[in-house]
Order: sequence, then structure tokens, then C-alpha cells
Amino acid sequence: MLFGVVWLLAVAVSIDGFSAGLSCGLRKLVIPLPSLLVICCSSATAVGISMLLGSGVAQLLPVQHGAAFGSGLLILIGLYVTLQNIIEPRRESSPPEQERKHGILRSIAALLRRPEDADLDRSGTLSIKEALLLGAALAADAFGAGFGAAMIGAPLLFTVLAVGLVKLILVPLGVLAGRLLANGFALKHPGLLGGILLVVIGALSFLLER
Repeated sequence: MLFGVVWLLAVAVSIDGFSAGLSCGLRKLVIPLPSLLVICCSSATAVGISMLLGSGVAQLLPVQHGAAFGSGLLILIGLYVTLQNIIEPRRESSPPEQERKHGILRSIAALLRRPEDADLDRSGTLSIKEALLLGAALAADAFGAGFGAAMIGAPLLFTVLAVGLVKLILVPLGVLAGRLLANGFALKHPGLLGGILLVVIGALSFLLER
């Protein structure tokens, strides 16, 4: 059952990768294999680091409380992501230059709304350097989820590999879907499904511990 939860978690933290690929595909932005691998490794690395931190915190808590804390954390992150994807699209987007003036967190949020802005030189191809920028933005949500996953007992290596593999599949699928869709198409709530999945995973993990 736990391995099934891990796959669900991998999908939840990779939905934003599909959305990013979709936006890039709509604008004919090419993501070469090396750049794709950088994006996938960024999320996998973020999950690995956060799971190591989560495992350390879990050892400081009583066994019966650690899993419950992890489940609650996943639910809170899921609710945050869900609300963010409902509220943020209603706000008027700021130009990339203005977003950068407000700091790193605002820049990351801007990239998650407009992943194609990672193409800084407007070459139409995402370089490895630009992929690092987009990968860092996509890894932000994965970091918190990895922390909670460690506390519910998810195996570190399997979870890291699952996240990397699912993102490796979903990003190109998003690019392909974007190229096939009409130019006027827009995804209004890109991370909504990912947030809902995190809430479901947290709730399932909590119930399984009862």
C-alpha cells in the first residue's frame, strides 16, 4: 500500500511539470533531453534532501506521532497548493522584471505561472542553465512534500526515483499536449490536481495509521 502512496506522491509533485511542459509546448519552446534531465534531477534531489531532513525530525518524535505529523504536513501542503492555484490565477501577472525586484520567492512563483519565461535569451530552446532555473522553481513544491513523505515512512531511494521518473514522463507529455492544442488554450489551475492529491495522500496515510 505504501508503494502505491509513493507513486501517488510522485504524480502529485510532478503535475506542475506537466503544466510547465504544456506552457512550453504551446509556445513552441523546445526542451532538449539534457535540459529535461536537469529539471527531473532538480525535483528528485529536492525530494531526497527534504526526506533526509524529515527522517531526522521523525527520529526526534515518538513513533506514533511522527506518522501523524507527516500526514498532517502533507494535508497542509496540499491545501496550500490547492488554494494557491485557485487564488493566484485571479491576480494580474506582473512583468518578469518587476517580479525579480520582489525577491526569489516571487520570481519562483512567476516562473510557475509562466514557465516559458525561463527561456531568458528567447532562443526557443531551453538551455541547461535555463533548465536549472525552471527546475529550481518546480522543485520548490516537491521539497515540502518530501519532508512529509519521510515522516509517514516512505522509502527514500524509491521515492526519489519515482519522482524523477514520473517527471521525466509528464514534462514531455505536457510539451506534446501543448503542441497539439490550439494556440489560444490556457490551463487555468495547473497545480490544482497536485494539491488535491497531496491532501488525499495525507488523509490516506493518517487513516492507515489508525
